[in-house]
Amino acid sequence: MKILIFGAGAIGSAISYKLSKKGYKTFIIGRKEHIEKIKKDGLEIQGIWGNDLVKNENLIPLEKVEDEAEFDFVLITTKTFSNEDVGKTLKERKVKAKLFVSMQNGLGNYETLSKYIFPVASARVIFGSVFEQPGKIKITVWGGPILLGFWEEKLEKFKKHLFELAEVLLDSGLETKVVEDIKTPIWEKTIYNCALNPLSAILNTTYGQIIENEFSREIAQEVIEEALLVAKSEKINIRDNFLEFFLKDMIPPTKDHISSMIQDLKIRRRTEIDSMCGAIVKYGINHNIFPKVNFTLWKIIKALEKSDSYQN
Repeated sequence: MKILIFGAGAIGSAISYKLSKKGYKTFIIGRKEHIEKIKKDGLEIQGIWGNDLVKNENLIPLEKVEDEAEFDFVLITTKTFSNEDVGKTLKERKVKAKLFVSMQNGLGNYETLSKYIFPVASARVIFGSVFEQPGKIKITVWGGPILLGFWEEKLEKFKKHLFELAEVLLDSGLETKVVEDIKTPIWEKTIYNCALNPLSAILNTTYGQIIENEFSREIAQEVIEEALLVAKSEKINIRDNFLEFFLKDMIPPTKDHISSMIQDLKIRRRTEIDSMCGAIVKYGINHNIFPKVNFTLWKIIKALEKSDSYQN
């Protein structure tokens, strides 16, 4: 079995570690300095999975993706704003796979990738991993199983491949489930991210501290209320008690987590805010809804992306 991980950032590296450790032939595409460090010294893992080092010789700089390469699965773990480039690269190189799987944050990933590659599955991934430095990542939190599914019913004929991938991930130590409705958990995770990621970056604080502070908690709740209204207009089956679920089930296992947006802003790298609060605004406007709090957080983060005064 051959698996390609397109995007060796924090999440992609974590998944590649589990697959490689179990003996699956895992190919990785990522930044040159990260790839070179792993090739030389191995990938170093720290955090809740323990301390470990794994070697992987199947490392591919982006410019060396072979034409017409064939894989069983291509797992796409790049930042969401790279989807156009990722899709075009895979299409132009005529890369083939049983499934291409978006394992990314936010909304709009399936719509963009499916313009270029087929078939595309979607995954909700909710564990935290921090890119410490080239060749080194830290696993900070595990928020629940990886969920796999299809965005559109027309893809159901490829479902056997979803189960095959689920078995591989389970065998590698990553709890994984195939679900009938993948839209709802991805929307729920996005709403969670909208409420926490930008506030964590702006306030330089953990998710738990956002909720403990009455003022930031009120902002997070307003973000959620707006996003739920938009989700309902999109006919997404969000649970009725989502706010209670958010506070009692989603926050506790991730209360010590800090948004990766802090890292992005620190080095003036583009964040994924467009696929979070920005996406809620976009979908909302389509339904004549203006999510003003999401809009404000979106614009603040976009301003910080261009600011040289951000300090973590």
